[in-house]
Amino acid sequence: MVISDVIDRERERLLAGEVERIPRRREIVESWRRSRLSGVDPDQLELPQARLEETRFSRTATPVLEAAADALVGADTSLMLTGPTGTVLWRWTDTDGLRRRLDRRSVVVGTQWAEEHVGTNGIGTALETARPVVVTGADHYAGALHGFSCAAAPVRHPMTRRVLGALNMTCRAEDANPLVRPTLLKLVREIEAELYGTSSARERELFRHYLSARRRSSAAVVVLDGDILIANRAGARLELDHRAWWARAQDELAGATEVTVPAGPDGPEVRCRTLASAGRTVGLIVTVPEAAEGPGAPARTAVAVSPASGDGLAGTVRRRLGTEPLLLHGEPGTGKTTLLTGLGLAVHDAARVPTTGLPAWLDGVRSACAGVALTHLHTLDDAACAALGALLDDVLREAGSGRRAARVAGTWSGDPAAAAPAQQALLDRFGVDAVVVPPLRSRADEIPALLDGLLDELTVDRSAPRPRLTAEATELLRRYPWPGNLRQLAGVARWLARQDRAVVDADDLPARLRAATPRTRLTPMEAAEADAIREALRQCGGNKLAAATQLQIARSSLYRKLREYGI
Repeated sequence: MVISDVIDRERERLLAGEVERIPRRREIVESWRRSRLSGVDPDQLELPQARLEETRFSRTATPVLEAAADALVGADTSLMLTGPTGTVLWRWTDTDGLRRRLDRRSVVVGTQWAEEHVGTNGIGTALETARPVVVTGADHYAGALHGFSCAAAPVRHPMTRRVLGALNMTCRAEDANPLVRPTLLKLVREIEAELYGTSSARERELFRHYLSARRRSSAAVVVLDGDILIANRAGARLELDHRAWWARAQDELAGATEVTVPAGPDGPEVRCRTLASAGRTVGLIVTVPEAAEGPGAPARTAVAVSPASGDGLAGTVRRRLGTEPLLLHGEPGTGKTTLLTGLGLAVHDAARVPTTGLPAWLDGVRSACAGVALTHLHTLDDAACAALGALLDDVLREAGSGRRAARVAGTWSGDPAAAAPAQQALLDRFGVDAVVVPPLRSRADEIPALLDGLLDELTVDRSAPRPRLTAEATELLRRYPWPGNLRQLAGVARWLARQDRAVVDADDLPARLRAATPRTRLTPMEAAEADAIREALRQCGGNKLAAATQLQIARSSLYRKLREYGI
């Protein structure tokens, strides 16, 4: 059967109200239904034009995307940034062919891609649902867009969580890749982290009060001033009138340290506390102790830093230490602890709590808070998380009053977003702009220099000759995926230090290393695919069928990619 006939039949079912008989993902079918109700013509693509105005959002996000675009050269894709109504603010396209194809369909700066105008599409549907979405080929409501595949995700203000716009990645439909999502979401996190970095001191102060209120109670929380309102999901359900409550904060609630008032005629009672500076009300905190806090509070954003950029990862961490506790996270073995010890921090390893005992370990932390690295925080149980959290609250309170200095950093292996509730409460003590220590496979060009440094540490007489790697051997090490990161590279350095040959070629390297190395270096898109596959396998306990299902690819495709990427 011709594809166009299948699409026509699906549209006929939509028009007849037979939604359950349309064999597409539910999010696509629901979007089709909304498109039809909006009166979108699937056979006529009409795009409204909007007047462009530079905003802080576009000024902040564009440099992040321009840097990312350099790494996507060769992927035959396009990046687009839009405002909250779907207006394209910025576009980058890798190839002339794709650029011309997008131009012909008016996918250009200034056009508006809201679902109500265009129907189902990556940008509009991501903004409508406030969730990441992939729209490929005939998933698009408009026939003119069937030649494209689009992955898009909303970009939120890191504090208020308001949707500021969307980031979209587009390619030809025949090049559609279900594993593009990790790359997209990584870019969204980087934009949100940069937005947090450019926020005003007043915004950050309100956000600190918001986080503090969240830590003290599993309640609905709203923090506001005249311009900003920050709320978790339970707080958003209160539907407080921003202007009205700010007026109350300056009038009847002015100076209130703790007062209970009704949220509205039919609303629950809420506790209010005003924030004052120089005798003037500068903010208001509203909580509902009886409400259970929802999972929609601001997520921890992450700043992905390349050690080769600027003055390096160590410089970035050094600048942030001391302002607030700093979290470093990444895969095991990436060098998080080594980096912190290099900055003069005393290591207190949470993994040693079962052997040293929690009280003794906490005493050591308390005495070292002038410069302490709390490593392997992911190993702490609920009781230890609560005890360490209380200690950090005391330390930060004393540091804020000037009674003691505090340089506190923590390390976490994996993604902090997967932390259990008690662990998340501990991580809330750390700044929201955590630092990602990238895996070794994303720093392939640094491997020769890192290897030389490791060999220096192993060599007593640095003037003695050492094995020299050929260009082929060096290239093989660059292509190897390094699942064990720097820890595994250190093992290779020890192996090299034992060699008595003057030159080491690719064929001389350990067989296990050679067998698991892809034949060519991965492109940035392929590297993102490989990372997504590794993460799915980790989450599924190595079960390849379950991982393929989670990734929404055929099991045969997964096996092929495992061979191609040397996983």
